[in-house]
Amino acid sequence: MQYNFNEKIDRRNNHSAKWSEMDRNFISNDLWPMWIADMDLKTAPEVTKAIERKASEGIFGYVYRPDGYYRSAKEWCKDRFSWDIDVENLIHTPGVVPGISLMIRLFTKPGDKVMIQTPVYYPFSNVVKKNGRKLVTSSLLRDKDGHYTMDFEDFEKKAKDPEVKFFILCNPHNPVGRSWKREELAKIGKICLENNVRIISDEIWRDLVMPGHTHTPMASISKEIEDITITCFSAAKTFNLAGLQAAFLHFPRLEEREVLDTELGILDIKRNNPYAIVAAEAAFTQCHSWVDQLVEHINGNMDYLVEYVSKNLPRVRVQKPEATYLVWLDFKDYGLGKEKLSKLMQEKGKIALDDGFWFGVEGEGFERINVACPRQMLEEGMRRISKAVESL
Repeated sequence: MQYNFNEKIDRRNNHSAKWSEMDRNFISNDLWPMWIADMDLKTAPEVTKAIERKASEGIFGYVYRPDGYYRSAKEWCKDRFSWDIDVENLIHTPGVVPGISLMIRLFTKPGDKVMIQTPVYYPFSNVVKKNGRKLVTSSLLRDKDGHYTMDFEDFEKKAKDPEVKFFILCNPHNPVGRSWKREELAKIGKICLENNVRIISDEIWRDLVMPGHTHTPMASISKEIEDITITCFSAAKTFNLAGLQAAFLHFPRLEEREVLDTELGILDIKRNNPYAIVAAEAAFTQCHSWVDQLVEHINGNMDYLVEYVSKNLPRVRVQKPEATYLVWLDFKDYGLGKEKLSKLMQEKGKIALDDGFWFGVEGEGFERINVACPRQMLEEGMRRISKAVESL
């Protein structure tokens, strides 16, 4: 079956945060929204049908998770990434970020240090600092072509600090778009093993890896690294289901899984909503072809953007991402401060992008654009960016 990813969809009336809450972060709600990381694409029809069947039942009381819910996640991991996990090690949380926040709170104590690799998804720093832990940053290295790598020397130096208890890995990486290679993960895992640093691996982008690249789960590197790694994943990004609020955590140590399960019970957030169960199970059991075609569409949008920048925005630098549907645009050649660049995009381009400085000081001079949309929406976005820089 062929799917149409260029269908134009009006989201102004579906309570979309992306389209109708821009005035919380930007100057107004009339901007072209290419910021928040959800897709302007319909989910797989098989998922929609599963939700429609559930809606037709007309009762939405408390639900339990059937065996097929976790089993579908296990089979997806095995089929897509050759990672064979035990369903007993899986637990449900309302989302990856809530899961990370709870783990920081439960498995570290106030004053402990947690390391991240910047520029990186900004909720990482928030969950560390707002839980009263100390944030340690190891900056990624960027070459003249815009390609990012890990700074292993700096990472190891900081990992040697006995107060560093956890490292939050973004794999694949948001916003720089790297799908980390096995040897990179093995090296960073070895450093963590040698310095008694636990790993929380956020792998929510694992399905959206572009042709020519592969995703390697951190926990699949070795049994030793698996034992220190808690893996977070979800159907949310892949199938545009973020609003259903469901994610999986994979624990190698069952006693820690039980600690988190107890905390979820105390907070009374252990249950799924009824739609999340059927949606995730349908996604993981019926939608391999849909995901493959989605990746082709996103890859085509990325190629279009890179070519457009080359032809029309020669002072903007861009490296085609290896994964995600987010592109990291470098405007530093214009010499604008972070506030001026943000203001330029909003006031002159009438476009909402994620400002690079949200992701750490290393992101100043960058903007992140979301290309998970119909081609015509991306074309309009690029025209608006051109209009903004032409105003200079």
